[in-house]
Amino acid sequence: MKWKKVVAVAIAVTCMAGCLTGCQSGDAGQSDQTSQTSQDNEAGDEGASVNAPEETGEIADITWMYAQMSGMIPEDLQKVEDLLNEITEEKIQVHVKLSPVSFADYQNQISLIMASQEKMDIITTAGSNIWSSLLNQRQLMPLNDLIEQYGSGITEVVPEDYFRGTTVDGNLYAITTNGTKSDNYNIVLRKDLIDKYDLQEEVEKIQAADSMKDMDDNIEILEEIFSVIKENEPEMEILYPWGGNMAINYDQLSDRLGVVFKDGDSIENLFSSDEYRKLCETVYDWAQKGYIMKDAATTTESAGSLMKSGRLFAFTLSSGRGNYIDEAATNGYEAYNVNLRKPSISNGSITLFANCIPTTCTEPEAAMKFLNLLYSDEEVVNLMAYGISGEHYVEVEDGWIDYPEGVDASNSKYPGDQVYMYGNTFLLKSHKVYTTQSAEEGMAYDAEASISGCMGFNYDPGNVKNETAACSAVLTEFRTGLEMGAINPETELPAFIEKLEKSGINEILAEKQRQLDEWKKTLSE
Repeated sequence: MKWKKVVAVAIAVTCMAGCLTGCQSGDAGQSDQTSQTSQDNEAGDEGASVNAPEETGEIADITWMYAQMSGMIPEDLQKVEDLLNEITEEKIQVHVKLSPVSFADYQNQISLIMASQEKMDIITTAGSNIWSSLLNQRQLMPLNDLIEQYGSGITEVVPEDYFRGTTVDGNLYAITTNGTKSDNYNIVLRKDLIDKYDLQEEVEKIQAADSMKDMDDNIEILEEIFSVIKENEPEMEILYPWGGNMAINYDQLSDRLGVVFKDGDSIENLFSSDEYRKLCETVYDWAQKGYIMKDAATTTESAGSLMKSGRLFAFTLSSGRGNYIDEAATNGYEAYNVNLRKPSISNGSITLFANCIPTTCTEPEAAMKFLNLLYSDEEVVNLMAYGISGEHYVEVEDGWIDYPEGVDASNSKYPGDQVYMYGNTFLLKSHKVYTTQSAEEGMAYDAEASISGCMGFNYDPGNVKNETAACSAVLTEFRTGLEMGAINPETELPAFIEKLEKSGINEILAEKQRQLDEWKKTLSE
């Protein structure tokens, strides 16, 4: 299998040049890392020593934890779980307990489960920080032998390069969801208002830039659009700049405390960069002109929900798609969804949504068998994404599906509002509300994306834990206000940078650079 070449190369270079995540300083650190690698390999070998068992008629029980991004657990979750288990019992002799958790509580619940060693057989990440936390705390099982025995459906569809993003020290620790992986930076604009004020030509002028530094033309066009809407719709909130720093093209390398910019090859401080300054100054200027939603820095409501309520004209987001018209049911209004930045694929693209088998798993073989279905079985993927055919969705013309009559995303008992979460999204049926591109279009869009030169580099903050904790607290203090235009970058950005430096950002940058340099050596030997 092709994917094994990726892992085999990783193992070979690791033997020659040491740990991909960065060796600990001193003999004691090296001993700890070697001991952990040995334990990981023993765990993997333990799974490898057991050949695929004959079917015994016994049903294995597993629990799968994933984030419910909307926060609302579907009312008909149990119905979907019951039908899922009819399928999995017949096909792989496994029962699956679905355990979705509200996204707001997700990372905390994972921490509690891992601390208490509660049974959990599969965890789907919802943010690269979850992946890096589980990885660096040695809470993930290596998957090499499990995927070789039970994961042929996975290795047939997931691209080789994507396995590099979750392989450390020769061990595969997670499987990214299969779908469009490109990151870019989009703006969503209500179509009815664009059309009402004849602003279509302005929207068409917007061209995807390489990064924030090249976005002057787009900024000027957007200001023209915002001024027209503000003048004619004075009660309307104009823009919620959600995920604003994605206007900058960079690989965040797990925590944004030291990044590599597009076409760069060294670790830099994102927050002291000219691009970050330009971003903060632009958003603050827009806030002074009344273009930024007043409570953008404090609201807990999602951008889509704000638009659906009729209060919001536009929002920005990271999205792996080209330009398209967003259907009305998604955000309440039809909307132009326009690329502001060219697509890229980074480590964060791969680990944002990925399936892991944690060390709390009691049924690793059954867990991998189920994951294999999520990447290879159309019936399972569509059930998880859309619910039960004839009840939560219906077949309509030309092979499409839609909500049943009288049902929409707001009142469905199993809304298909997180189709990106479940294994192989290229197996999904085309939904009138949620489908914006075909599998072929998604693959073609990814083919145009630039791939991070750091793909496969996994940073271990173990040597700078105290500095990382201190700097993370500083990010919490300043980032939202700066990126939402709520505080003046002329005074607050220097204060932000100074506080980061006092908290140890330079030590973090040096450590991350050291680990990156060590990792690069493994590629050249």
